[in-house]
Amino acid sequence: MLLTYLRIRNFGIFDDVDIELGPGLTVFTGETGAGKSMIVDAVTACLGYRTSPDTIRSGAERATLELLISPPQHIVPRLNEVAEVSQEIPEIMIQRDILPERSYMRINGRIATMSMAQAIGGYLVDIHGQQDHHSLLRPQNYLAILDQMIKGELSEIKRDYQAAFLARQEILKNSEELNRDASQRKREIDLLSYQVDEIDKAALRRGEEEELRQEYRVLASQRTLVELAQEAYERLYEGAKGFESAYDQLTQAVSLARKIAGIDPAGEKLVQDVEQVLFALEVAVDTLRDYQRRLQLDPSRLKQVEARLDLIERLKGKYGGSIDQILEYRDRSAERLAKLLNADEILRELKESLDQVEAEMAELGKKLSAIRREASAGIAERVSSVLEELGMPGARFLISLDYQDDENGICVDGRKIRPFADGFDVAGFLFSANPGEAPMPIHRVASGGELSRLMLALKSCMEGVASVPTLIFDEIDAGVGGKAGQAIGEKLWQLSQNHQVLCVTHLASIAAMADTHFVVNKYEKDGRTYAQVTEVSGEHRAREIARMLSGSERGVSLEHGRELLAAAQQYKQRYKG
Repeated sequence: MLLTYLRIRNFGIFDDVDIELGPGLTVFTGETGAGKSMIVDAVTACLGYRTSPDTIRSGAERATLELLISPPQHIVPRLNEVAEVSQEIPEIMIQRDILPERSYMRINGRIATMSMAQAIGGYLVDIHGQQDHHSLLRPQNYLAILDQMIKGELSEIKRDYQAAFLARQEILKNSEELNRDASQRKREIDLLSYQVDEIDKAALRRGEEEELRQEYRVLASQRTLVELAQEAYERLYEGAKGFESAYDQLTQAVSLARKIAGIDPAGEKLVQDVEQVLFALEVAVDTLRDYQRRLQLDPSRLKQVEARLDLIERLKGKYGGSIDQILEYRDRSAERLAKLLNADEILRELKESLDQVEAEMAELGKKLSAIRREASAGIAERVSSVLEELGMPGARFLISLDYQDDENGICVDGRKIRPFADGFDVAGFLFSANPGEAPMPIHRVASGGELSRLMLALKSCMEGVASVPTLIFDEIDAGVGGKAGQAIGEKLWQLSQNHQVLCVTHLASIAAMADTHFVVNKYEKDGRTYAQVTEVSGEHRAREIARMLSGSERGVSLEHGRELLAAAQQYKQRYKG
């Protein structure tokens, strides 16, 4: 069990629809435009893929999608890297709210990112739509498809090769920078030398600007500070302008307190407290005298501070918004300057490093090629065998692997080869639909129906080596009919024995093989169009199969629909047993 429940609200023509999903092969059928593929769109939206605000149902403020997943136990530890999943009752509820300006994702009730949902989907669901046929029309995709089938054998070597490839790219980039023409290098050296020298002469200190600005505020306010300090001193100690100082008044207070204590011994505490205040005042007066002595009216120092701040501002305008950034710029420039001044020596070291890296790449690339070549024949044979099961007897599928010459490439066994991020190989997929015909590149000769069967054959072989629990096929039957459709239905059902398979289809022969069958219909009510999803079985299902066959649910078509369902049941029993 994996995808167990899907709720769609205000999404496209869906108002409010609940779909309970189960194991095995589940199909969705219905008239063209009924909204079948929007069910797949709803799943992909829940798995973090982009969706347009245009999907919000007309008149609604938002579309809300909910997907409940019950992952297999062995995948739970990997999922816990993304979201918290209970080991006892492993369930993941993903909710996607789509608004006109933005959308929100929640995983188990917590706000999540789209990438988190995509990570979950990567472990659990593989979605194959009609557009995926086109990947077989793009030769640049072939090597990735091949490597997916044998990734267990390749993974470690491929990882080491890719690390070496990136190291080579970095070496080439550095070499190219140093190999610029001499006049350009000289100009850069002159500029960097001037910049480093200008910053060094300034002798900047981290935190200096803040200290200077504080000093500037004090120096610019010296006269005011002198006046304030003098007035404070007079009020505390000297007295002036017809009032007694605080010191005089406290001295009198102490004398009065002592008289009180002479009469009432309880007044001793009062004497101590007032004397303590007097002592504190004397300390404050001493502090104020020291502060007054430090205050100096020094116009020359003010000018020095102003000039220093002006210098810092000029340097900030050139090299950064703070002293820290200026010093960081200086360090980077000095490093670059040293590199340019020692370019010849560094180029020699880079050449040595490049030789070592390219030798490593040559060895690893040859290993990758050997593994691919060894595996290709077996894969091609398996795909050809599946194609025969899919109603294409005599069809042949081949994989070609070759190198691309490049005079600036890597030397492999005396041949200069162009390196790619995944190795040296350029893959080709060749196909022949009929016996006696020479295999030709797929993108030149395969029809739409043949592409559908080729893709399903490749998917079948991939699932044998590394699969996800749920497979979704959106109209994989494009361009297919007759016996080929029956063969595709049987292959999809076979896949569903080890996977949950969901399929949107127009073919009755595929629908008949389903374990669960949903029909998507649209209808009008009060001038609005709605879609509904109904599970069908028994005679209702036979009528839907009949409609898919000929558009009629009666007579010969209905009888044929019943026969298809009976034949599908017999096939399943034979397969199991």
